[in-house]
Amino acid sequence: MIEAVWIVFAFSLGMGVRLIGLPPLIGYLAAGFSIAASADYLGLSVDSTTALQHIAHLGVLLLLFTVGLKLKVKSLVRPEVLGGGLLHFLISTAVFTPGFVFFLDISWYTASMLAIALSFSSTVLAAKVLEGKLAEQVLKRAQQQDAP
Repeated sequence: MIEAVWIVFAFSLGMGVRLIGLPPLIGYLAAGFSIAASADYLGLSVDSTTALQHIAHLGVLLLLFTVGLKLKVKSLVRPEVLGGGLLHFLISTAVFTPGFVFFLDISWYTASMLAIALSFSSTVLAAKVLEGKLAEQVLKRAQQQDAP
């Protein structure tokens, strides 16, 4: 039953950040981080239950699906997109791999795998933030054109 409380909390934070003009994804991430950070202090169990695993998988699938719907192959093969994506990937991996080795005391292989995963996930987050900003700009332009 505690899963329902977590989901309501995440939804509330998502809608709260949307009111200030940010994508709801930021609120969902903030909810996850705050629940994980305060679990020991509040006596909450953050053990994964079957329900949370299914909801988490569904959330990731829906996020990737919506990002995939927005992608157009024609826009992906432009040099600035390929160059920017590759540069982001290389810089993220180069910065985070040594940091993971130093701070987490893990092997270079594990650190590089974590850095690669982080670089891909941060690209998805950046795409969602840009999508929200673009939709906001389109809405403002439409409202300006309709105004007398």
